[in-house]
Amino acid sequence: MKRPMGRWGDREIGRNSCVAPPPHRPIAPSRALSLVLVFLIFSAPAWAISDNAGTANGNFLNLATDARGAALGDSVVSMAEGADAVRWNPAALSGLQEKEVSATDVIYYQGVNVGNIAAAYPLEESALAVDIFYLNPGTLDGRDVLGNPTGSFSFYDLVGSLSYGRKMLSRAEGADVSIGATLKIVQETIAEQSFQNPAFDVGALVSPMDNLNIALDVRDLSMGKADFSRQIIGGASYTIFRVFTGAFAVNYANDAPLRASFGGEYKIPQLNAVVRAGYQTHDSLDSSIDSKIPALRGASLAGLTMGAGLDFKPAMFPTLKLGLDYAMAPFGALGISHTVTVKVKW
Repeated sequence: MKRPMGRWGDREIGRNSCVAPPPHRPIAPSRALSLVLVFLIFSAPAWAISDNAGTANGNFLNLATDARGAALGDSVVSMAEGADAVRWNPAALSGLQEKEVSATDVIYYQGVNVGNIAAAYPLEESALAVDIFYLNPGTLDGRDVLGNPTGSFSFYDLVGSLSYGRKMLSRAEGADVSIGATLKIVQETIAEQSFQNPAFDVGALVSPMDNLNIALDVRDLSMGKADFSRQIIGGASYTIFRVFTGAFAVNYANDAPLRASFGGEYKIPQLNAVVRAGYQTHDSLDSSIDSKIPALRGASLAGLTMGAGLDFKPAMFPTLKLGLDYAMAPFGALGISHTVTVKVKW
C-alpha cells in the first residue's frame, strides 16, 4: 500500500485516442458502451507509461478504503465485492444482489485521519455505486525556503467517486464477463489553495469456470493537470472446498517497481466469520523501534497484512445484514495502521 502525502503536478497528461472496432452485428447501446470500456482497458498501458517515473503524485489514491481490501492488498482485485468494488475493481459491482452501505475508519500511522463511506445499488445485471474518501493529517508546521517557521497550516484530500459495473456475458455464452468504470473527482486543499482534478478507473472480471476469477483493473488515469500515479493490476483467485480462496496479483505503476501481492481468505461457516492474510512485496524500509509490536519492526514484514470479519443479523431487524471487518497493516519504520469497516446490507 502506497504512502500518503502526495502533491499535485502541473503538467498536462496526454492520452492516446482509442477507437473501438466496428461491430459485426447490431449491439444494444449499453453493451456498445461496455465494449468500448473493455477496449480502453487493454489500450491503457500506453497511458500508464511515463518518461518521468518517480514524479507522479496523488499516492493517497492508493490507500485501501475498506478492511477486507487492507487485509488482502491488491490480490483482492479478483475477489472484490459489494460497495468496496469501487476501490478495487468496478466490474465486480455486476454481481451485487443487495443494497449496501459501507463505512470505514482507519487509525493510520503518524496521526493521519483516513475515512471512507460507500453505497451501492443493484440493477438488472449491473449496479451503481458512490464513494467518498478523505485523508486529513491535521495541522502541519509551515517553513520558508530558509527553514524559518511561518506558522501552522492544514490540508486534506477528498475524493468523490461514481461507479458502474455490468455483466456482459454469462457462463452459457462461454464465461461470465463483467466490466466497469469509475469516475473520480479528486480535491486537495492546502492552506488557502484548493485543486480539483478528474480521473477514472476501468476494470474487467472474467470467470471461465466455477471458483476461478480473473481480473484486470487500470487505476487513476488522470484527465486534468494532476500527475497521478497510474497503475495496472492483474490477478486471479481460486476457491477450494467452498471455504478457502487464494489469490495473487501483479501491480505495475509508472512511478514504482513491479509489485506482487498474495492473499488468502478462510471462511468459518459455523461462526459466520472469516480470517484473512496478505503479503505485498515491500519497499526498502529501515527497521525501527517505533513499531509497537517488536516482531513487526523489520522491513521484510512491512508488506504483511492480516484481518478478520464477522457477519450477523440483528434480531430486531431481520431484513438487515450487518458486517464488521478489521485489518492490521504494519509499515516498518512508520508504524502500524488499523482499519475497521462496518457494512449494512438489505
